[in-house]
Amino acid sequence: MSSLKNKFIYEAYSLILKIRKLTELNQPQLKKSRSHFFNKQAKMLIVTSIIIGILLVSSFAFLQKKGDSKSTFPQSTDMPDTTPSTTIDPTATPIVKGDTGSSKSLPITFPSYAPLQPTPVPTPKPPGVIETAQEINATIWRSIAQNAWNYYQPGVGVNEDNGLPAIPFTDWDLGVYIQALIDASKIGLIDNGTDWDFVARISKIMTFLQTRELNTNGYPFWFYQPDGNNFHEISDTAKVPVDCVDTGRLFVALNNLRTYDSRYNENISKIVYNRSNYAALVPSINSGSYSEVSIYAYYVDSGFASFWPELSGAPKRIMDNIFNSGNITTNENATLPLSAITGDPLYCSIFELNNNDSRLLALGKEVYLAHEAYFNATGNYRAFGEGPSNSKSYQWGWEWVVLPDNRTWVSLNSNDQNMDAPPVIYTKIAFSFLALYNTPFAINMSVYLERNLPEPYWGYYDGVDEAGNSLQRGDSLTNSLILDAAVYFLKHNPE
Repeated sequence: MSSLKNKFIYEAYSLILKIRKLTELNQPQLKKSRSHFFNKQAKMLIVTSIIIGILLVSSFAFLQKKGDSKSTFPQSTDMPDTTPSTTIDPTATPIVKGDTGSSKSLPITFPSYAPLQPTPVPTPKPPGVIETAQEINATIWRSIAQNAWNYYQPGVGVNEDNGLPAIPFTDWDLGVYIQALIDASKIGLIDNGTDWDFVARISKIMTFLQTRELNTNGYPFWFYQPDGNNFHEISDTAKVPVDCVDTGRLFVALNNLRTYDSRYNENISKIVYNRSNYAALVPSINSGSYSEVSIYAYYVDSGFASFWPELSGAPKRIMDNIFNSGNITTNENATLPLSAITGDPLYCSIFELNNNDSRLLALGKEVYLAHEAYFNATGNYRAFGEGPSNSKSYQWGWEWVVLPDNRTWVSLNSNDQNMDAPPVIYTKIAFSFLALYNTPFAINMSVYLERNLPEPYWGYYDGVDEAGNSLQRGDSLTNSLILDAAVYFLKHNPE
């Protein structure tokens, strides 16, 4: 049943994308602007296709497939003996990170969606794990982590045939999944000695990274299908040789993996240094760090700096830039640095980077306080990040707490225009607040989400928009960041 289910999904994606592409070609305004926002426009089409594809298969039941054979540690896979023939088109500019002067050139990320489930919701719905807690302690966070881990079961968010993400994915998504595996292993959520234990899952990802097809420049394709092949319908639209944002996020996870388990050092070194000429990107990343004021740049550059010591000063320069950029005061009287800040890369940086810069924690607290001040002034919850929305066209949203052009609380769609749907109270951001600050505001917002979202039988769903409408789907970005938050809380609040 699983292979039939996946076949329907893939064919739905391809068919709908082709139809949408033909539609675009008949719209002069899109042809004119395609060179500017082709990546984000493509992303919007993918989201549309996925939602429709999901609806086609929502009646399928997904069962966890448990193995019973002992996994062995993977041996190093030999890399090609030849020197990578990587070339960079001098007329193409690599995507490095979000532009610091505006909301243009937003980083390209795309999470894996869990198919919609026929999740039974009892009436009335019983209180959730947070609402029933006498206090938010390690026991509660282990339960939260288990709920998030439900997403990563084979046949739900993971392709049960090859162990890759179950929906078309980028290197960003691979990094998200690797980080989720590290977190789940630290918490003790993964059964050992099965076909789906930590070693078996990482082995599948390592094999893919060492053997996958690369583009003509010697870099990863923009998107891959769940079967591991290039997703041509989207990758072929790319006009740059490599997406450094996705690469940097993958590097963060690979560095964390080799720190967590040194047995992967050799494989990771071959992937980073031998398969593609990533070193050619280092000068551009280094020079950009002198002017960047984006938290995405800080996070991504930290990933590259993990493997290239000559970039060790880049994250600090970016943080210097952020805190030297001046301040802006929101309408709710919260003060923020005049920079490009949103929740996902900020709290990923706090949870995932081995970083001693106290200003990162200070920035996280300022952003949290801005959210709390908004609630105190309006009575409405808010948890800004990036992700899917309740837009009629299923548009992806970037919710910026602040932008360098003196704007705060900005929610933009794939065309850098104001969203045609209310902002989303993202579950992953609310739970990040809960892990970091454990305040009444964070607790109450998390309870609000529990009450208004389906039970997390298949992982946590993405959130509820500010009009009170839930997003009836969950993704890897949501559940991985929640696992990050759980590890952070457990580390700082042991039983």
